[in-house]
Amino acid sequence: MFVYLVLFCVAISPAVSSVARERSNSCSTDEFTCGDGSCVSLHSLCDGSINCPDGSDERACSGISVGGLPDGNVHRIRRQTSQCRRDQWQCRDGTCISFDGKCDGVVDCPDKSDETHALCRKTKCQPNWFRCTYGACVDGTAPCNNAIECADQSDELLPRCRNETDEFQGQFRCQDGSAIPASDHCDGNPDCPDGSDETVRACAAKTCPSYLFQCAYGACVDQGSDCNGKQECADGSDESDELCNRQLPTNPTVTTRPNQSGNCVLPPYPDHGTYVSNQPYATPGQGFKSLYLNVTCRPGYGVMGTGIVFCQDGTWSDSIPKCVRFCKLDNNPSVRYHCLVTGTVEGRRDCKPYEPAGTVVKPECNSPNYYSAVTLPFMRCIDGSWDYVAVCTPECGRVTPDGVDLIIDGRPAKRGELPWHVGIYRKTTNPFMQICGGSLVTNRVVISAAHCFWNDVSKQLPASMFAVAIGKIYRPWNNERDVDAQKSDVKEIKIPVRFQGSAANFQDDIAVIILETAFVYQTYVRPVCLDFDINFDRRQLQPGKLGKVAGWGLTAENGAASQILKVVELPYVDIEQCIRGSPPGFIEYITSDKICAGYGNGTALCKGDSGGGLAFPESERGTDRYYLRGIVSTAANNENLCNSNTLTTFTQIIKHEHFVNEYL
Repeated sequence: MFVYLVLFCVAISPAVSSVARERSNSCSTDEFTCGDGSCVSLHSLCDGSINCPDGSDERACSGISVGGLPDGNVHRIRRQTSQCRRDQWQCRDGTCISFDGKCDGVVDCPDKSDETHALCRKTKCQPNWFRCTYGACVDGTAPCNNAIECADQSDELLPRCRNETDEFQGQFRCQDGSAIPASDHCDGNPDCPDGSDETVRACAAKTCPSYLFQCAYGACVDQGSDCNGKQECADGSDESDELCNRQLPTNPTVTTRPNQSGNCVLPPYPDHGTYVSNQPYATPGQGFKSLYLNVTCRPGYGVMGTGIVFCQDGTWSDSIPKCVRFCKLDNNPSVRYHCLVTGTVEGRRDCKPYEPAGTVVKPECNSPNYYSAVTLPFMRCIDGSWDYVAVCTPECGRVTPDGVDLIIDGRPAKRGELPWHVGIYRKTTNPFMQICGGSLVTNRVVISAAHCFWNDVSKQLPASMFAVAIGKIYRPWNNERDVDAQKSDVKEIKIPVRFQGSAANFQDDIAVIILETAFVYQTYVRPVCLDFDINFDRRQLQPGKLGKVAGWGLTAENGAASQILKVVELPYVDIEQCIRGSPPGFIEYITSDKICAGYGNGTALCKGDSGGGLAFPESERGTDRYYLRGIVSTAANNENLCNSNTLTTFTQIIKHEHFVNEYL
């Protein structure tokens, strides 16, 4: 049996060999055999564009067996047409870069061919990565971090990076001030007089459905628009030569090896990296009279020392750069990083985004807006990772001393006196109208009153109707004197399910507002402190103790809303005294989650102050901090627009500890 099997194998070998020869000879020696038997130029192999009808000229780049050719033959053919290593990608000008450098947001090719829409548009990014408008994948922290990480800058051109809303009430605002229908925004046709509706700045945030074609700058046009002979993208990216597989003039058609003559020997490519030289088609080991090398490393690695070296007549300007494992040092708003000079304790230098192993960093809290209760230890880079990452705590409840010169009988607020106070604005009018207040508790979360986002007919109103502003003294949404103001749309509104407005006597009158754009902590923008310790709460809420609250409410019983923020100090009132001093018809509104404060003598809160926070001070190690204890909820009515001779009820924060903590 064994003998017959061997004879059988020998008998069929010539036939197999004959078939293989016949197939390999169907295309010329300078052509690649596609999986369906058709032939394309070897120069088309692994160039980022599909030339074979079945796409096998590009699948070959991944080492997949194509058209009956084993992997080794595919790579052999590729090496014949390219001077790049297997782990490198060839730019259109012939330069070799790391395969990881393609569509990573950073331009590595001298001709920029590694970061094009045609090459990158179908790249699939991991869920936690950010997709640039033209298709590259970058770190998920890239958007709005003040560092350009996409080649087209789309990570920094998003509307949320500018705290703006380009579309409002069905209109798109052009940069020249004119308006067009929102449906014409990013549709491929410039409609704004200045063309600003069809740019990366206008369209960076667009996500096109799978049945539409996305232009390089983000616009969505009809499926099949690509390479149909008609320009339908404003930038012409649907008809680009590269996308439509037309021969580009930068494509090398003939590769000429440079002559060897000199003592400068081209070194091997560095581990975990590559280089570009002034001899683009040379191979390691060749000698020249002069050489120039620019070394780049794969993500996660960095060049130790200088990345550029020169050689003249055999003498190098420096040792050949190496790629070593680096630690990524991400910007953190709470911390400043100082890298220690090697071998010293006192010497400091500016840290780079990537630092080599052995780097020691001295972190410092970004005061006065952040602090740490303990001394921050040194950070050390060990084998590509920091031994720990320092983070500081936001300063909460701190007023800004000596601020610039906020509520019936209240006084004007000093700038930064209550840096956590926000204005809640309704977007159904133009300009937006201030309706309530609130308190910032994190850079993306505000606590306010539920009734500000509710009516008894429609129930909870949609988040899209509201916007939030902080750092303001003046009530109007746009006031040029509010130089420190920050603004954001509302992303989500969370209200307890038991809140039913007046039908339930405003029980659970509290709302957690999630912002679309995170606020940046600054001198006049800080959160208020939260503390849910019951004993601390009782210690602060003692009869007669004064708490601060701010607002733009009515300035008299029948007056107009204040145009300047007002602040008032109100004493806490025991609940029994509050019930005794309230009109009979109002007692039912003093529900189990309410506390009371006020004088009942003409100094009170009024319409427009709802949602503002009542905060009480506490001294800690010589520092006064304010803690949020209540949210302005209800007050008794009389024949006037506002009753200045009544106490105000506040929703007690500690009664809603679990609800609040769910969204922090």
